[in-house]
Amino acid sequence: MSVELIGYVPHTRSTETTGLWWSDDFDLSYIEETAQAHEAAGFDWVLVGQSSWGPDPMIIAAHVLRVTQRLKVFVAHRPGFVQPTVAARQAVTLQRIAGGDRVGLHIITGAPGGELQRDGDTLPDDERYRRTAEYIDVLRRTWVEQSPFDHHGAYFEVRQGYSSVRPAAVPAVSFAGSSQGALDAGPGRADRYMIWGEPLAETGASIDTLRRLARERGRDLAISVSLRAIIGETEAQAWQKAQALYDRAEAQLKASRADTATHLQQVAAKIDSVGARKLDDIAKLGDVHDERLWLGFTRLVGRGGSTAALVGTREQVVESYLRYYALGARAFYLRGWDIAEDARAYGRDLIPALRAAIAAADTADTAPASGRHA
Repeated sequence: MSVELIGYVPHTRSTETTGLWWSDDFDLSYIEETAQAHEAAGFDWVLVGQSSWGPDPMIIAAHVLRVTQRLKVFVAHRPGFVQPTVAARQAVTLQRIAGGDRVGLHIITGAPGGELQRDGDTLPDDERYRRTAEYIDVLRRTWVEQSPFDHHGAYFEVRQGYSSVRPAAVPAVSFAGSSQGALDAGPGRADRYMIWGEPLAETGASIDTLRRLARERGRDLAISVSLRAIIGETEAQAWQKAQALYDRAEAQLKASRADTATHLQQVAAKIDSVGARKLDDIAKLGDVHDERLWLGFTRLVGRGGSTAALVGTREQVVESYLRYYALGARAFYLRGWDIAEDARAYGRDLIPALRAAIAAADTADTAPASGRHA
């Protein structure tokens, strides 16, 4: 076994602590810098996000692949705006241009506020997940069928669908979601499932449920847990860093214009994600869980998501990641606040130690029982 590390390539320098994170800035040089920083740091994948107001992630992914050599890219993709046969050929074309098995699709179905309506999607949540399930089925058929096929479904009607450009390998499908609709659609269809960073008990229960559902449907499923990291030379310094990040984000919120603050409040109020509500409820119970899982930032921004962080020295943070690995996590979505600079810091201060610790744990697990106590 091993672990995959997934980073993030934004289209702007703006984040929760460095600028307004719904900014419409487009910074090509920062896309390149961030992609190359992740590759140099030893990440396996990066995620390129999608939003109704943002630039096209498939085109950004193409550029990320061009300026890197081995880095893989998950392209965030919403079913319903492009026909699945078209999206399948887009992904394969991008894969073939990049060379090798470097392209995956991260399927997104849920959304906060009016995210989907801005692009004309008015289906209710449960129905969107049913459409997503059918969408993934058609995607996979387009990738694997050796001759034209017909598909007659509730949402898509395909006659003689096919891709003449063949995949070097079937692109990976990543999925996310905690609602019943998501659990019905994702496990059994996805290769990877991304969940947000929660305390160990909740995370273990989620992993067990997802893997059981996948096995019942005849598919293996790799689980990715979203956990940022804040590392200091001492534990006290790490917590000081966490407080400084909190203070910067809080100051940014307070300094925002009145209409900007109103926008934030409206977005937070309309978040209908089951996972976001669950994580926010856990954050309200306390800022620190399991010794060093910090949800203070989660509580501040109030929108769930990839906001949980492990705080401590390198050794302490690695030990915490190992606990999630022992629960069955096989990937970690690891993003910082100053994205490119934090990726470089993770490559220097965390990733080599984390990979070595996981390799050692795997070796210990596979050693003969008689040799473990020698």
